[in-house]
Amino acid sequence: MAKSGGDGKQERDEISLLAEEHVQLSVKGSLVTPSGKPTLISIVWTEKLYNPESFRAQMKSIWNTKKKFEIQMAGQNLFLIEFDSEEDLELILEGRPWLFRKSIILFNRISQPMARGQIRLTSSPYWIRIGSCPPEVGKKDLLHAIGVTFGGLSDQKLMKISVVLK
Repeated sequence: MAKSGGDGKQERDEISLLAEEHVQLSVKGSLVTPSGKPTLISIVWTEKLYNPESFRAQMKSIWNTKKKFEIQMAGQNLFLIEFDSEEDLELILEGRPWLFRKSIILFNRISQPMARGQIRLTSSPYWIRIGSCPPEVGKKDLLHAIGVTFGGLSDQKLMKISVVLK
């Protein structure tokens, strides 16, 4: 069998990556690594298949942020959302729940590298409006009972409470 030409040494080509490609590589390993900007990790809570580009496009069209944000894949149905502004990140968290194709989007802040297997996105706050109630029922007791029923009380204003669904 004939050998190919050359002196037996293997040449190595260097590969240079664009910044965007480098970010993508950093999340493909076992760690999800935020860039240092205000960042959310999110998942669309669904078993249905969907196009991640469609998710990106819809979120960019409905979130009225003051500055830019980027959505990157961090795994199957797992996204890193990096904001240029902490204020915009807070706006998105306060506006929860968010839906994509009738499925809830779960969020958590991420500020340090995290193993993909350690990411737990299992709950989301909801505001529940409570109508008038009988005077003999104490407002605080009622709010506490509702909060405990739904998984926890996170905030209360007038006759609305924010509960965490689990």
